[in-house]
Amino acid sequence: MLKKFFAGLFICTAAFAAAENSTDDLSVPGYEFQNKVIRYDRNKKNCDSLPVGMDKDFACAAAAYYKGDYGKSLLAYKKLIGEDSSLDKSILSRIARSQFEEKQYAKARKTLSDGDIRFKGDAEWKEFADRIRLDLTLQDPNLKPKLKADSIDMFLKNYGDDPSVPRLRYKKGALLEQARWFKAATKAYLYVIAHPSEYGDQAWEALRRIREHSTDETLDEKITYSNRLCAKGFNEECIAIVDSILAIGKSGAKRDTSKIPILKTAEDSLNWKLAPSTIALKTRITLWENRATAYKNLKNDSIAIQQYEFLTDSVEPRAGWLQSLARLYRAHQMDSLAGKVDSLFQEKFRFTLQNANNIWVRAFEQEQKGLYAEAISSYDSLTIRQFKNSKKVQWVQFRIALCYLKQNKIDSAIVHFEKAKEEGYLWSSSGSRMFLGDIYFAQGKLDAAKEAYLDCIRDFPVGYYAHRSRIKLIENKLMDSTTVPWLAPQDLSDSATIAWIHTVQSGSSDSSHSIGRYQIVKRLLDLGFAEEAYDFFQYAKKKNKGRLDFLYTYGTLFLDYDELIQGYALARQFQNDIPRKFLVDAPRNVMKFLYPKPFSDKVIAAADSSIDPLFVYSVMRQESTFNYLITSPANARGLLQVIPPTAKKLAQAEGIKHFNPNSLYNPYMNIRLGVRYLKDLLVEYENDPMYVLANYNAGPKPAKRWQAAGKDLPWDMRAEEISYWETRDYVKRCLGNYWVYTEIWDR
Repeated sequence: MLKKFFAGLFICTAAFAAAENSTDDLSVPGYEFQNKVIRYDRNKKNCDSLPVGMDKDFACAAAAYYKGDYGKSLLAYKKLIGEDSSLDKSILSRIARSQFEEKQYAKARKTLSDGDIRFKGDAEWKEFADRIRLDLTLQDPNLKPKLKADSIDMFLKNYGDDPSVPRLRYKKGALLEQARWFKAATKAYLYVIAHPSEYGDQAWEALRRIREHSTDETLDEKITYSNRLCAKGFNEECIAIVDSILAIGKSGAKRDTSKIPILKTAEDSLNWKLAPSTIALKTRITLWENRATAYKNLKNDSIAIQQYEFLTDSVEPRAGWLQSLARLYRAHQMDSLAGKVDSLFQEKFRFTLQNANNIWVRAFEQEQKGLYAEAISSYDSLTIRQFKNSKKVQWVQFRIALCYLKQNKIDSAIVHFEKAKEEGYLWSSSGSRMFLGDIYFAQGKLDAAKEAYLDCIRDFPVGYYAHRSRIKLIENKLMDSTTVPWLAPQDLSDSATIAWIHTVQSGSSDSSHSIGRYQIVKRLLDLGFAEEAYDFFQYAKKKNKGRLDFLYTYGTLFLDYDELIQGYALARQFQNDIPRKFLVDAPRNVMKFLYPKPFSDKVIAAADSSIDPLFVYSVMRQESTFNYLITSPANARGLLQVIPPTAKKLAQAEGIKHFNPNSLYNPYMNIRLGVRYLKDLLVEYENDPMYVLANYNAGPKPAKRWQAAGKDLPWDMRAEEISYWETRDYVKRCLGNYWVYTEIWDR
């Protein structure tokens, strides 16, 4: 029934008039996108539409500036100096930047000197001037590359949080490479790789280039490179370089076997037991571990098992190695060996967080096999105080209750659902309320069922379980659809919305949060000074970051101006800070702030009639929190967190030639490919959103397995039977997002 319900929702019947992505916009790098696309479009629109006057002049100057037409922006801003003295600092900074981009370097230096005199002691001016001076240094052909790299270091020392840091880190590496300071360049590139950004791929290319042409790489440098290579998941390269390093260590090693040395430490004993090597034992262990992980990632399980067996038998039985070995054994039905590893794990790591995770996995597997008594015992063992810091504890009573429910031991199920409810953990407490409603309804206790569902809705009104409770109230005919407590966003004016926020927050705001400051920030945005607006906002943020009215006021302002990353960061903080009970009847303005629809024309165009755009937003919100420059540890990129190999296939299907993985940081490209992927999955899973989401998060093999195992189960139990902790949580959060989106935007 629900599957058909979703199938209907995913077909958008409305006709949308949306412009297709222009080729130029799709090719703009992510780090330039905000300026060259969003800010340019906004100011160009104002330039074309505003009546003749100062505001129009500023908009036209900004449009030229953000487009990169610096000759035009230079002329425009020179005419605007003195029109509004409060803006002269921003105007002068734009003049200096335009002069630099036009290669008028001497004039740019003169402009900066004039600004130093006029705005002496102004920290904001000094930071901007230092940025331009750094760029002037970097372009100076008379300065040596090493001196330029040192200038970058000095700038980063003073302004380490500047948005240009990733670009500068990469530029530093390139300068050092140009100067043939290969060791320093390698170190700089490794730093770029360790801090994910759109420059990561270029840094890897540079490192490979250096290693091809540099003949003086030391063993330590090779080891450092191998560690980064392995950590980034280049598994085949990882294995090859690790093997070569270990061979180097072995070739130069000798051992005097004529007498047994005095072994004073455990490390001495281990060194004596292992084959001799010139490489330090700690380093060798890291290399062996990297190799084992690489074989595991490549699904070469037989060799991975050998590697982990060597580590646990010849080095020591560490927690992570034992866990990996046990999982590999279980995957190949080597249950006896897995049991022995589990026993050893319990003996050595009984009260660790790793063991809490291990016990949880074992309990979940027992539950899925129908070994409910064993599962309950395993879950119950997590309730001791030594495991209180484990997240798994939050779901123990809930899972025990499910075990009893599956056996139809209803009284025991109720007891443990009640315990879970009283413990107050957000998600498990909400789920327990819903399942109690199911039990009471099955028992014919209709009033109790109705109250349990309503209790679930009141407790966490924007959650997955709250929506499921609303549906059950209707399906079970406990309430009419018109009386069910859907989210009831109030349509209030802006001033009334702020007044409502004041009623749900405590404390008083700092004086820096004033109408005057807000109007200045808005005025700067209107006139095309987005960077300056954000800098001006930052001062007040430091003193008001816990105030809901401040977060809402500036968050909505930035979102209204399509400053997405800054705006939604404030929305996230707002949602974290507001008591959840207030969200059930929060003003619609507040709910749309928390569940925005950025780039709506692009999402609608990509979705066509094949998928509900609100479903796309539900995934986008969970995947990236609307930060299109984000990179995950798994190298997933951008708004919908698409990984490069998948993106390459999608680009081919879309007819996109010469696809560059870095284009995934471009929101328009990411939307086009990410939405295509979701549409393909909807077809593959016959419009079943649960397994579409499971596949998107965990991949096709586990998703297909869960789908097959859950085909005869009711909807709610299917969700609980997804065995990966992260994926189970992800599916519920995305579906919860989707249902909230439909209620606040469609209802």
